[in-house]
Amino acid sequence: MSDARGSISPTTGAAPGPGTPAQNPAASRTKLLLEGPIVATLLRLAAPNLMVNIVLIAVTATVDAYFVARLGPAALAGLSLVFPLIMLLQQVSNSSMGGAVASAVARAIGAGRHADASALVVHAVVIAAGMAALFSAVLLLGGPALYAAMGGSGESLAAAVEYSNAIFAGALAYWLLSTLTSVVRGAGQAAVLAAVYIAAEILHIALVPVLMFGAGPLPPLGIAGAGIATVLSFVASTAFLAWYIASGRTAIRLSLRGVRLSRRLFIEILRVGAPMSLQPLLYNFALAVLTGYVASLGATALAGFGIAVRLEYLVYPLAFSLGAGLLAMVGTNIGAGNRARAARIVWTGAAIAGAVTGAIGLLGAVVPGLWTFLFAATPEIHAAAAAYLAILGLGFPFLGAGLTLATSFQAAGRPLWPLLGVTARVLVVVAGGWLALRIAGTDLSGLALIAATSLVVYGASLAAAFRAGAWQKPEGRT
Repeated sequence: MSDARGSISPTTGAAPGPGTPAQNPAASRTKLLLEGPIVATLLRLAAPNLMVNIVLIAVTATVDAYFVARLGPAALAGLSLVFPLIMLLQQVSNSSMGGAVASAVARAIGAGRHADASALVVHAVVIAAGMAALFSAVLLLGGPALYAAMGGSGESLAAAVEYSNAIFAGALAYWLLSTLTSVVRGAGQAAVLAAVYIAAEILHIALVPVLMFGAGPLPPLGIAGAGIATVLSFVASTAFLAWYIASGRTAIRLSLRGVRLSRRLFIEILRVGAPMSLQPLLYNFALAVLTGYVASLGATALAGFGIAVRLEYLVYPLAFSLGAGLLAMVGTNIGAGNRARAARIVWTGAAIAGAVTGAIGLLGAVVPGLWTFLFAATPEIHAAAAAYLAILGLGFPFLGAGLTLATSFQAAGRPLWPLLGVTARVLVVVAGGWLALRIAGTDLSGLALIAATSLVVYGASLAAAFRAGAWQKPEGRT
């Protein structure tokens, strides 16, 4: 497999010299990543990625739940049991492994290694197939026992298993969709993704009631119909993105001719994607431990905490949307050797993310009613949520900046520091929360302080590591 470095311009993707044809749209997009204004380009890439995240949230959390609720509380409870596993699937495939794919493709494009960029797509699809098989096997075989351990029983357990089987039998469709989405994202052409995901969601909304309740000759499939509708929308999106990439509309010239599986390219993806896949597990572990600590303070504290912590979840899609643009810009510039510009992009992105998420945290702290009124609860629960937000919101700028910096390390192919950063956050929550409860006898505000401190440690540690140049130190071959 040849390396085109030195013989192909990283900006145009064509041999330089007299008579070079005008840039095509894909080459113009690469030029924008390498030379365009940083803030405007970041925001231009972030907007469609934000739309993608909104659609993903709608698919998993809103549309299915709306129609499943018509089947009764047991069916809705079953759906709730499956939701954390669907979120884990999304986080690992779209953010962790998908980010590794996007950054590897972006670095290859920036360096002018177009043969590698094309081959990386094939290697990423092979990895996606293997990961999909793992998710399908675990959830199809172990799902009943897992959902029972999570508290499911009777009708709710049966509903969870039925819905889960439909979703995870089609795990390959979601993994392929996430992989091709990441390829397009790495090429810096996120605008098409917004259109694809909106169209897929329209298809999903149309299919759910038809498959669940039946129409004409189609029999009602119940809760399984919702899962099948979701999978079919993923299949349609995957087919379109595969055509889009193969048609040459990106900076990747996808062709299977002459492509041989290479250990080097598998390593380029997996050495970043595998460590980053631990991040969502650690995030969810920290939240589970913190929830357990709060639960010991009583039902009112736990309900208030549940309302407050949902505001934190708004930060993640916002930061990921900005981070998706960073992956393309930083990866492409690193590949092209423009490390000074890459660093400016990172600090600019971190500042924007910190400002936006900090504003959300400030609103939550100063005017908590803007958020808590959305939830039907007693005045005592609203007061508990407001007290928690007043402290937790102080850590939001560090969370937004930290998530952006973690994405930047990923773009550089350096997964170690993001993993250390989230591990430090977990240690603060676990050890700090235990000491606060067992030694200091703290209340909900004390635990909020621990949670906010963990966010500060997370963001500050990544900022210090990036400032020290850890993103440029080798952790393996690039």
